[in-house]
Amino acid sequence: MTLPDERTRALLHAGSFLIEIARNGDLPIAIRRRAIGIARHFPTLEDVSLMAMIRHPSGLGMGLTPPREAGWENNCPSGPLLHSTRLEWPEESESVTGGAL
Repeated sequence: MTLPDERTRALLHAGSFLIEIARNGDLPIAIRRRAIGIARHFPTLEDVSLMAMIRHPSGLGMGLTPPREAGWENNCPSGPLLHSTRLEWPEESESVTGGAL
């Protein structure tokens, strides 16, 4: 069974991983573009914080711990995905000079 703090960490780590993939010039451009497309609709740190506050009248909620209490920072080298995160759409010419396909 996944605990609320584990669920929160998983969302924040996955958002950070999408940033890493999108910015890695050694990866194929199609993979980088796919990561950017997913990141555009993936929950940000702010979204996760808001979802953690929502509670259903039954007492059940989204099953998330507020990020400040979840200890997610250790495995997010690119930082969390934020509303302010800007990922540049890679151009075809980058795949020739930016790394192997």
